[in-house]
Amino acid sequence: MKKIFTFAASLAIAAGVMAQNHDHIHIFRNDKAFNTYKAAEVNGISFSGNNGTYNKMTVTSADGKTESINMDLVDSCVVRTKGIPEFHVYLTDYPNWTELQGSKSDVRAATLRMDGNGMYDDLPEQKVEFRGRGNSTWNMAKKPYRFKMSKKASVCGLPKAKTFALLANYIDCSLMRNVVAMWVANYLKMPYANHMIPVKVYLNGIYKGAYMLTEKIGIGGGSVDIEETTGMLFELDTNYDEDFKFWFDLSKYTTQSSTPRDASNYIPVMVKDPDLTELAEDASVTEITDANAYFEKWKADFVVMAKAVMSRKSTESLSDVIDIESAVNFFIVNNIAANHEMKHPKSFYLHKESLDETEVYHFGPVWDFDWAFTFDGAENASPTAALVDGQAEREAGGYPFLKKLFQNKEFMEMYKQKWDDFVKDGYPQLKEYMEEYAMIIEPSAKENGLLWPADYSVSWRKSESSWEFRKNFNALKAWIENRVSFVSSDSNFGLYK
Repeated sequence: MKKIFTFAASLAIAAGVMAQNHDHIHIFRNDKAFNTYKAAEVNGISFSGNNGTYNKMTVTSADGKTESINMDLVDSCVVRTKGIPEFHVYLTDYPNWTELQGSKSDVRAATLRMDGNGMYDDLPEQKVEFRGRGNSTWNMAKKPYRFKMSKKASVCGLPKAKTFALLANYIDCSLMRNVVAMWVANYLKMPYANHMIPVKVYLNGIYKGAYMLTEKIGIGGGSVDIEETTGMLFELDTNYDEDFKFWFDLSKYTTQSSTPRDASNYIPVMVKDPDLTELAEDASVTEITDANAYFEKWKADFVVMAKAVMSRKSTESLSDVIDIESAVNFFIVNNIAANHEMKHPKSFYLHKESLDETEVYHFGPVWDFDWAFTFDGAENASPTAALVDGQAEREAGGYPFLKKLFQNKEFMEMYKQKWDDFVKDGYPQLKEYMEEYAMIIEPSAKENGLLWPADYSVSWRKSESSWEFRKNFNALKAWIENRVSFVSSDSNFGLYK
């Protein structure tokens, strides 16, 4: 339907846009386009037409350039006093690159500044180390990044740290899967749960799309806040790509360094943090003189915990080796998401503060929910599938290990209590939060969808665009509603089959 704008209405919109430097005007359109402007970069907005009917809107920038929009194509105009923060990264030695090249671990010198756009304090321009990150996500079209500053700082309200991650969410057409999971983790008061800040990223002046700023997983004040000279962060992950690693045999309770030909009864265990080699090189401070010997102590300690999980009767307690509440919280988050990475396993973290016999293993932090919720290779994941079921999960021993843990009476009794409490009190709050977050990111989701269309180029990973954000968001809400209902009614809480 043709849009009719009175002159008074046009003045009101223009005045609203020019009110503050942080103001943004977002123009939602019914064609495959989207417009957003910063007030500081707009000199004026005018409307033209015949007989009091306006059919064209013209935006004039501060440098005199104009852009005209046919009013027939405009659905609505929204003015907001705050905008998504913007990260501007310029590669020092490669100013003409349109994307990072080489390995994800290749560190590039760069300058970075962050415009808070009224939502957060600006981050002044500074020198940083810039590189890629991720496993499978690094091989996707939209690259995830990591940057490291020279000194610790709080960025967008996150805990002070030197290193932060920028998640691309390339296969997440809702741009909210990680957001929902981390909200639940923080609601459950899981220590060291990440936070997700929606941002835009520009590389060498080129817009790269909507990203999420978050903490880098590791030992340190910005993530797992334990002492690196005494503590350990293990990662269970079939990528098996860290320096210190082993496979644990779930039936013989032995370990080996080489990947088993049939890994279905093994779990892959890696040292994520600390860097044991660096600790040994600084032996005068750390008192760790041999990295391999120190690793062997931790390996033996992990075996004690994993053997207890696998060998004890379901009625026996595991609280002498595991913090049960942390395990329950960990799997409430992963279960709501139906996190398909658990079946391998991948991105599965446990930490322990020291080798002291009074310490136990804590599950977490939770991580990586791209391949979860509505997505299982495509936007058709079932909300009523068990978290692990042993059918297609033969890559490694995630299923037998988790099934034994889930069958433990102590675990399941606490799980029931905490799940019921979450459904009663937490879930209504989650739904409110999702609505608020969706309103904030909708303009950037539309822009992102224009830049990154649906991708069906890989047969086992067919991802949709974020352009139809409201449709995607509504699908995610409905899926979570069905998931919560299923978990609440299932005899095993949807954890295993």
